[in-house]
Amino acid sequence: MQFMSLDLINIAINKGGKIYASISGGKDGDAMVETLVKNGYSIAGLVHADLGRVEWPESLPQCLKCSDKFGIPLHVVTRTDGADMLQHWQNRLEKVRGTGKPFWSSKSNRYCTSDLKRDPINRFYTSTGDTLIINCEGIRAQESDDRAAREPLTIRWRKTSNYYTYKASDIESRKSVEIPMTVEEALEVYDPRYKLALDWYPIFNYSVADVWATMGLTPEDLIAARMIYSITGVVPSWWTFHPAYAYGNDRVSCMFCIMGTVNDLGNAAVHNPGLLDEMIAMEIDGNATFQGKKSLSVFKI
Repeated sequence: MQFMSLDLINIAINKGGKIYASISGGKDGDAMVETLVKNGYSIAGLVHADLGRVEWPESLPQCLKCSDKFGIPLHVVTRTDGADMLQHWQNRLEKVRGTGKPFWSSKSNRYCTSDLKRDPINRFYTSTGDTLIINCEGIRAQESDDRAAREPLTIRWRKTSNYYTYKASDIESRKSVEIPMTVEEALEVYDPRYKLALDWYPIFNYSVADVWATMGLTPEDLIAARMIYSITGVVPSWWTFHPAYAYGNDRVSCMFCIMGTVNDLGNAAVHNPGLLDEMIAMEIDGNATFQGKKSLSVFKI
């Protein structure tokens, strides 16, 4: 945890801020909740954006296990139209059919994140009635250069009132412009009549070893869990993180993630060949491979 961020988080809590933790069932979300609880932070709720059939079937049970362990309510959110990620891709395929536009998500067009995670979570935050929200996510700098470039505490502008902006005049256009406040400035002028939401990454500086350690495990324990599973087909009971890590995954998100590695996609193909077939059929129907020029058909056994 970062000292500057902690100071501001404590100010927010003292002003009535409510902490919510966004979890997917993956290791970083679990480690984040463990860290928050062990450091004495009260979590108002866990929030899981359910992407449906593309998720590992063990993901929701993993979230429920975290909820039960700490007695924190779990809120499962979805799109208002009921479409899961697979149906959302199918709907987009029909919408762009014949235009040459992509229908799969991509690194530059991650509507899997915006449409099925961020937007449903924002609607949930509206429903709570809370006016000072601290949304926690298990983002770590070590994961990628893009994530390392982020700030560990920012304002979640899509759920924040423009009350927390400065009004100024643009000399060239002669129009009024809004300049966003910093987190520190927004907290200083916080008024419960105007919603303020923050995004906080409590384990931003954690290494992978730090993540496993939150549940008393080590990288060597992961190797052992994978060996036991490969021999017996059973995940050992002492492995408390998502079972997919014991299956061999390095990351746990969607079973077939547009950012997934060859290892993780291949592992998903073994564990859900039916989903693989369905997505290959969509590649053929939409004349577009899942990962740029890489087709999921290479994982067909």
